[in-house]
Amino acid sequence: MFAAPIAALADETSNPLTMDFAAGGMVRMKLNTGDMEVIGADADRISVSWSATDGGDEGKVKAKLQRPAEKEATVLVDGPGNHMHYRIEVPRRSDVVIHMRAGELTVRGIKGSVDADLLAGDMDLRLPEPDRFRSVDLSVTAGAIDAKPWQVDKAGLWRSSKAIGNGDYDLRARLIAGQLTIRAE
Repeated sequence: MFAAPIAALADETSNPLTMDFAAGGMVRMKLNTGDMEVIGADADRISVSWSATDGGDEGKVKAKLQRPAEKEATVLVDGPGNHMHYRIEVPRRSDVVIHMRAGELTVRGIKGSVDADLLAGDMDLRLPEPDRFRSVDLSVTAGAIDAKPWQVDKAGLWRSSKAIGNGDYDLRARLIAGQLTIRAE
């Protein structure tokens, strides 16, 4: 007997856009620009919502949720970056991979591995359990790293820091230009 492949797709015009997704999986995100907030929530679903601070550009947002496998999901968000706030909720116990072009990226409440890339802007990671990371790899090409859980405070060009721990998760955060801030929640 063969299992049918999982292929869920959520409509890209709804706000909020939601899709069922159980905790413990991998969520991959490709985000354009804007003020992005990725939140670990106590729910078995992924939700994407957005709002314009000036009320005009909400209809220009394109978002897509896909589940190509039972424990894997993809989130795509594209839209105007100016005056837009995006909120992406994923199950708290998830591993997340985030690729973002520019803007402000805030990640909080995730109890899993985090792999985040931002080309330009500010990345703010709030970790509920920083001692649960087995490997930490942080880098900024031009800007600053402020990672209190590992006593890292560096600024300038080509700054990086690595740490090894006894936890279950991996943390990798890369920023080309801007500020990388990491705090315990």
